[in-house]
Amino acid sequence: MPITYIEFKLNKEIAYEDTFQNDKKIRKQYDEYIKQTKTMEEKMLNKPVYLNVYKNESDNPKAPTFKASNVEIKETIVIPAGTYDFTFWGNSINNKSGKPNPHLKIDNPWKPKSQNNDQGIDNQGGNDDTPF
Repeated sequence: MPITYIEFKLNKEIAYEDTFQNDKKIRKQYDEYIKQTKTMEEKMLNKPVYLNVYKNESDNPKAPTFKASNVEIKETIVIPAGTYDFTFWGNSINNKSGKPNPHLKIDNPWKPKSQNNDQGIDNQGGNDDTPF
């Protein structure tokens, strides 16, 4: 999610960049930032795509080991060009039924959850030196 113009400008001031009477220049930089952010968001999935497959019982060594036939797709799936994680869960078990549930998961690349390293901000969003 992109930051606001005020946050963008404040980040520049924090980095000792002169913003006084430079609104046109900063607005242009902010518009470019928004454009890049939207491009990045367009290259990401809104939610993971799961493709369920089933064990294919066959004596033919050339037959696929897993497959799904006559699958009804209930909504359009669009995967924009980009980088994704593909995870095949061949040994997955359905918790409710206890039956095998092999599936392929397509998701955005894994990233560690971010941590708040800003020690100057408390849990309420204020400064630590607030007198109350």
